[in-house]
Amino acid sequence: MFPANGHYSAILKLAKVLDNNGLHVVVSGDIEFKQRVEKQGLEYLTANPLLLIPQKSLKKLGQKRSLFQKKTIYVSKRKEEWMENLERWEASILPIDPSLVLLDEQNALKAGAYMSLGIPVAFFQTKPDTRKINGIPPFTCYFVPQFTAISNWYSCFLWLIKEIKPRCKQQLRKLKLIGTDDITVYLSAYKEIGIALSNRIDIIRSFGIGIKGLSRIVVSPAPFDFPHDEVPSVYRVGPLVDIRREGKIDQPRYQILIKNIEKHRENPKSRIIYASMGTISGQDLPRCTRFFLRMEKVARMNPDSLFVLATGKAFDINLLLPLPNNLMVFETVPQVDLLQKCDIMVTHGGMNSITECVFCEVPMLVYPLSRKWDQPGNSARVVYLGLGLRGRIERDSAKTISRKINLLIDNYPNYKDNVLKMKQKFEEKNNSTEIVTIIESLLSNSTKN
Repeated sequence: MFPANGHYSAILKLAKVLDNNGLHVVVSGDIEFKQRVEKQGLEYLTANPLLLIPQKSLKKLGQKRSLFQKKTIYVSKRKEEWMENLERWEASILPIDPSLVLLDEQNALKAGAYMSLGIPVAFFQTKPDTRKINGIPPFTCYFVPQFTAISNWYSCFLWLIKEIKPRCKQQLRKLKLIGTDDITVYLSAYKEIGIALSNRIDIIRSFGIGIKGLSRIVVSPAPFDFPHDEVPSVYRVGPLVDIRREGKIDQPRYQILIKNIEKHRENPKSRIIYASMGTISGQDLPRCTRFFLRMEKVARMNPDSLFVLATGKAFDINLLLPLPNNLMVFETVPQVDLLQKCDIMVTHGGMNSITECVFCEVPMLVYPLSRKWDQPGNSARVVYLGLGLRGRIERDSAKTISRKINLLIDNYPNYKDNVLKMKQKFEEKNNSTEIVTIIESLLSNSTKN
């Protein structure tokens, strides 16, 4: 079962592989995901979410009360609501009697609820391993390690900063919320139902909060990483991408773009450059807006090439008018199909986009949009593996972006060759059914224990 809050395409492919090999799979997640799951012929479970009362809704309870009274009310009300949610959640989970739960690691704190029912849990993640690995910086950092003594020292320093920051935030949060932060309430509620997780909470990691002692299935491909010894109980099964998922595309304006691409191909100097900040562009609209305006200037600087810009629905395309003749702008495009016709992608560095670029043999120019996720670390891996270049979205001017695109073009055979080699490694994993053996092993171990 997959409580799915990650990359849905990878989750679907993993579920389908297991289902095709005789394992009964039930997928759970957001209600918007249900149609996609059932379209694949998989069973979907709409389970009651395990939620805590939001802090804002409890503010009135603490008015004109002492700090001790506030804390008592906050904790008791949040735990009471959570316990009620737990009962409703159990009623939806118990009938299917899962032998193993694969839980998106972003929901790590909810693992205790399954453990309270005696259901084994393993984590599923689309990012590189989130835990500390010697010599490798947190994947929220831009640093490209060289595995020298100085490089290893600097990676340790970055981890130290990474450790201090969440610890300070956690203590400040406890002081601000007088001990009613989510972690404290979760641990207190679990303690009441006999699950002790306090000593298993792991905050020394690249992203989020984890729980020690549980296996991890990592979809981020092993070849797309810095070299290191694998950590015990970590299984690298990626990329798990269905490159043929889009099918036939009949959008009239997209067909005009295809004809425009064919026309540009007649010019040997022309290159097809596709730029997108992914599905998260609306979450940082001011920076994306500035970046899209710079891309319009980049197109004017390179009149021989054709630029395709996907902006997302939140951006006002009118800000780019009048468009140069060599720039076509869309809210969204069928990315996999378009990549097969492109020479370079300018991307935010999400794992899905990078994987699709590799499968479509497209070198990349990466501009990470968020420092909270894996995009900076992904960009460092792109550079380390020679799959492309990267920049800083906050400071790179149109002239700098144009220069980097032309550096890719001038050294295109080298980048293309590296991407082709990576594609071969990806295909070996993508067509593998080793995940079936891994799941069967986890099921066997859980039965013994």
